[in-house]
Amino acid sequence: MVRMSLRARLSLLSLGLLLVLLVAGGIFQYVALGEYLRRDEANVLLQRYGQTVAGLSVRGRTCTSHGQLATTATRPAVRPSPAVVAGQVTTPAAQCIVRALGSSDITAMAMDSRAGMIASAPDGVGPPTLALPDYLSATGGNVRPYYITGGAGSESLIVLHNLGTRNGRRLGLIQMSESTATLRQTQARLLTVLAVATGALMLLALILMPGLVGRALVPLRRVTEASAALAGGDFTRRVAEPPATDEVGRLARAFNEMAAAVQQAFALRAESEAEMRHFVGDASHELRTPLTTLQGQLDLLGRGAAADAGTRHESLTAMQREVRRMSGLVEDLLTLTRLEGVGTVEDKVREPVDIDVLVADAVDEQSVRAPEQRVEIEAGAPGQALTSGNADQLRRVVLNLANNALAHAPGGVHTWRSRVEDEEIVLSLSDQGPGIPPDALPRVFDRFYSGRSETGNPGGGSGLGLAIVKSVVEAHGGRVRARSTPAGATIEVRLPQLAPTA
Repeated sequence: MVRMSLRARLSLLSLGLLLVLLVAGGIFQYVALGEYLRRDEANVLLQRYGQTVAGLSVRGRTCTSHGQLATTATRPAVRPSPAVVAGQVTTPAAQCIVRALGSSDITAMAMDSRAGMIASAPDGVGPPTLALPDYLSATGGNVRPYYITGGAGSESLIVLHNLGTRNGRRLGLIQMSESTATLRQTQARLLTVLAVATGALMLLALILMPGLVGRALVPLRRVTEASAALAGGDFTRRVAEPPATDEVGRLARAFNEMAAAVQQAFALRAESEAEMRHFVGDASHELRTPLTTLQGQLDLLGRGAAADAGTRHESLTAMQREVRRMSGLVEDLLTLTRLEGVGTVEDKVREPVDIDVLVADAVDEQSVRAPEQRVEIEAGAPGQALTSGNADQLRRVVLNLANNALAHAPGGVHTWRSRVEDEEIVLSLSDQGPGIPPDALPRVFDRFYSGRSETGNPGGGSGLGLAIVKSVVEAHGGRVRARSTPAGATIEVRLPQLAPTA
């Protein structure tokens, strides 16, 4: 089976449609011209009748009783249009009229009200006739513009003129007819012209159509080439969008939008893979330290240190500390993975949460862990710091902020502040440590990043505390940021406010 290209199929389809349109147009012109010629010829015959009867009257000629023409020099002028006796057209008048109308090309016939022939001309030529109902309908006033009768070789055009009524009686009809051979010859010549013109146009279209179709398909070919390049990995490939708003133009714009989306998706994928590799590397690094410590302690105990009670106690204490550190790290990793995987808080765990209450609980817990640390709270009106969310996750935010301040800025005063601003709860924790270096501010919420100027980690944290804070806050529709001055650092959290109940 031969497979045709799109260009060839469109060319054939266009040629076929053009041929159909030309043939349909030619048929319409052929039929319309035939109708026009027949109506025009019928009007000519009617004009001939009017001029003939008017000429008989104007020139003073009248019909004698024998049906002959006479002049006013021999007979008195009598109006002959037409002569009527007892409500019928007289035979001499009818003969006078039809002889004046008849010629070598035209036959004329006068009929009475019952469609009976009174006279015809020229002599010896039988006029064509219609069916009786057509004549009776015409005498009743229902006259059509023209009638066609006879076969293909003897077809005639007939025009009827109703003579009207006199004294309430119908007078009859005048029929004029002629052959349609001349009309058919004119139509045949038109048919020949149409056939030649159609053939010439089809030949011209056959020559020009492939080039025109190929030019119209240039944007589509560009889209095809760009699609192949995109499939090959060239995500920057685009196509020029034509100014037209047709299907090809919309296809080009849709392709560019799709290519941009694919490029963005692959860029996000590459960025995500890079972040994942960085995350795995950081997690491996963080886990390597406690594992190395455990391995060292086990080796120490294996070399006989277990016999010394003091050494054994120190080794077990160190191993327990590293195990707790690894457990916390793994728990934080699982928490961060769940938060970033879901991205939002499930509706079934949402409930009204008072942020001020969570801060008070965190301060109480901190006073047990670090009783020497000074903490101050500056809260707004009670019951105003309400938000909707998961209480356990939001408690984790407050505790992580407190632990971060204890780990990186011990001493001084830790100040909690809460207020409502533009339908948001603004919670901040400020310390009096050395602050955060400017180059570290954009990355303080990254996982495993420890760029603050404070040294030491007395809390033994996992390095994921602020990353968890950021994920929880964003999952609740809020945002978090860090500020630093020479007087200390401030972490600010903004959460949507839940209108307090009356």
